[in-house]
Amino acid sequence: MTNPTAIPLNTTYVLTQVEQLQQTDPIGLVSIDDLVRHHFAFHPYVYSRSHDLDADQQAELAKECGDMPAAEYYVSELANILIKAAQQQANKEQVLRVALSGVESSSRRQQQGNQLEPQEVNPAMGLRGVSRFANTYHRPSFELDCEAIKRARMGEKLHNIELVIPFVRTFSEAATVIDILAEQGLCRGAQGLKVHLFVELPANALLAEKFLQYFDGLVVDIDVLAQFTLALDPEHQDLTYLYDEQNEAVLTLLRHSLKAAEKAGKPCEVVSRHLDDSPKLVHWLHEQGVSQVIKASYLKAD
Repeated sequence: MTNPTAIPLNTTYVLTQVEQLQQTDPIGLVSIDDLVRHHFAFHPYVYSRSHDLDADQQAELAKECGDMPAAEYYVSELANILIKAAQQQANKEQVLRVALSGVESSSRRQQQGNQLEPQEVNPAMGLRGVSRFANTYHRPSFELDCEAIKRARMGEKLHNIELVIPFVRTFSEAATVIDILAEQGLCRGAQGLKVHLFVELPANALLAEKFLQYFDGLVVDIDVLAQFTLALDPEHQDLTYLYDEQNEAVLTLLRHSLKAAEKAGKPCEVVSRHLDDSPKLVHWLHEQGVSQVIKASYLKAD
């Protein structure tokens, strides 16, 4: 048998901070959640609901935004980051896949203005992804993200920008997100816009064939898929010994996703944070015909 440590995979990386644009490696995925956390001083809801802040916080926000309204400042800054990243990818004749917000509400508790986001009893399984985008209270923040993406993609004619949608629980949510993106001027198929499914839930992998009727491809986060397959809370230190992205159930779901995408003639990208410590996983991916992965790293709240 081939030595698994002797077969490296080609890797791209997840863009989480502006400083990473100085790297020469290609970008496999852009994390809106992480970019916002690192680049902006306030919780993302602040920029669409600044009127709900107290006087002191409004004064602090004014210092950050200068003469610009908070919403315009947010959209402009985020759009400029995406423009730089998309231009860099265009020079390499590659697409820029942008993952919309899917992080747990609890992970944003350290940001100023976090009181604007309601607390949840079980954030890991709460309003995330499409359920958040479609929620009336949360919707304005989603609309700002869409405006930034639209401004970068259409204003600068950077049609290599594509979207990745996290936490799509059902086919109904799949249809919903395509509709609400269209309402924001991000119509799937228009000017070549492709919309991919972030496979994080077992349901996404098990029913990948049907989900692919709504999407142009898959991006599988092996680690998050393992979390929900094995019912693990990543914040629960006593359960870390159970985490295993090479668990047979996890690999079965991943294999199913890869085969469904191949059958549909659509791409399936793979994201992992543990490649350097998982030579067996690297070898397994090679056996499945995967030659490139998106390399990520865990980023805790500051």
